[in-house]
Amino acid sequence: MSRRQPIFDLADDGEESLAPPKRPLDGELDLTSLIDVVFLLLIFFMVSSTMKGTPDVDVPQAHFGTGVPERTATIITIEREGIGGPPIIILGDGRGPEGNLDAVRNYVEQGLRDNRNHVIIKAERDIPTGFVQQVAKSATQVEGVRLNIGVQEKR
Repeated sequence: MSRRQPIFDLADDGEESLAPPKRPLDGELDLTSLIDVVFLLLIFFMVSSTMKGTPDVDVPQAHFGTGVPERTATIITIEREGIGGPPIIILGDGRGPEGNLDAVRNYVEQGLRDNRNHVIIKAERDIPTGFVQQVAKSATQVEGVRLNIGVQEKR
């Protein structure tokens, strides 16, 4: 049998010490296990949580109405200028001069003088509803017109 020899350290004063030699301290910590635990907790909460969206709204079924002939209507088109750009009002069916809310009212008055008592507003899908309402309000300030919204049937 072999007997273990103690590790001796010579101190500055020349005496032997039974303590193991001192290792230099590392300035780095091993965070691998901490990161593993954090990811496990993150995965656990993601899997066990329930995602609740906005509650469904019960809306009535849509019914088709009768179409309005374009020859008896004043048409106002609202389009996007570009991606993220402001909406523009076109006085006509996609062709015509651009206008503002005052020009809409004048355009509808001119249409009423030409025996076009219906107003059709056509707007692209991503136009804010509030903007369409402003155009509709400007158009209905003229007495004697009937407001219609242009829609596209599902294919």
